[in-house]
Amino acid sequence: MLERFAQFASAPTSFQFAKGRAWESAWSLPIDRLPSHLELVSYLALSTEVAFEAFFGDSFFGARMTGSPQEVETFSFKCLEAARAQESFFPVFQRELGCPVEGQQPAFAEIGCVNAWRSVGAFHISDLQGASADFKQLWRPVRESAVGHDTHHAKAIEFAFEHPVAHWFGVPVSTRDGSHRLSEGLLCQVLGLAASR
Repeated sequence: MLERFAQFASAPTSFQFAKGRAWESAWSLPIDRLPSHLELVSYLALSTEVAFEAFFGDSFFGARMTGSPQEVETFSFKCLEAARAQESFFPVFQRELGCPVEGQQPAFAEIGCVNAWRSVGAFHISDLQGASADFKQLWRPVRESAVGHDTHHAKAIEFAFEHPVAHWFGVPVSTRDGSHRLSEGLLCQVLGLAASR
């Protein structure tokens, strides 16, 4: 994925953590105000699940850990270390957590509303190759879905990977004119890039 989308070659612009998949109340962190270890431990509060996202403008990369409070804490510290590395974010993330894996194909994709994935609902795509090859067949049900009708949130397509930890790349697929409408052209282009081998 990294080699297919140029936006991930730059340094991240912001970060966020979310416990219990509560993205609508995520803890957002600007690049110049990353938390201390103590602040992060206080936020986690012995949580057994946390997700982390790094934003590259409107695109994002995320990873999730479910486990003991100690495993979740260790994972979060490693995410914070990668965040502090800025331009070296991905090399540090790969060294510390083993992902993203070069050449690995996504397990599936979802189209959703940024930071409102659960409340609005997402459109699941299990066959990326088929969706890209027959985009017209995909577009109608996407357009008619809850995500397709939403005009309050920016939209993204997430390409999800399950190993070695759950992680994903999110790329914007909506207009920037204030309506946040799902863009047929952007979605087709992004799907084509992701499906290419």
